Amino acid sequence: MREKLIRGAVFIFLVVFGLAVKSFGNPEVKDYSWKDKLKRGAINIVSSPVEIARQIHLTTNEKDLLTGWTVGLIKGLGEGVARFGYGVIDLLTCPFNFPDTHKGPLVEPEYVWQKPGPKYAA
Repeated sequence: MREKLIRGAVFIFLVVFGLAVKSFGNPEVKDYSWKDKLKRGAINIVSSPVEIARQIHLTTNEKDLLTGWTVGLIKGLGEGVARFGYGVIDLLTCPFNFPDTHKGPLVEPEYVWQKPGPKYAA
């Protein structure tokens, strides 16, 4: 039982904080204020469960219903936890220059409904 808890904690840590490395090296031209960072953090915390439904829907459209409800559910849970973590980080660090001085988003896309790419086109 203890080993399962440790594995779960390591998994959550890797999902939430391990993915942040990808987005730290992507400087934006737009300069964000602390208000933008506060708003983005709050919205990402509230909208993080939407990642689950979105990934189930997208995976079902790409593959089939069974894959959507298994693989899509797992992908959605991971992305939802990550988006929640990024929202918490944004909310807690909004008055500070973390991770960069421009206060840009930690995750791309900035919000859950801004998924880029041809597979998300309407």
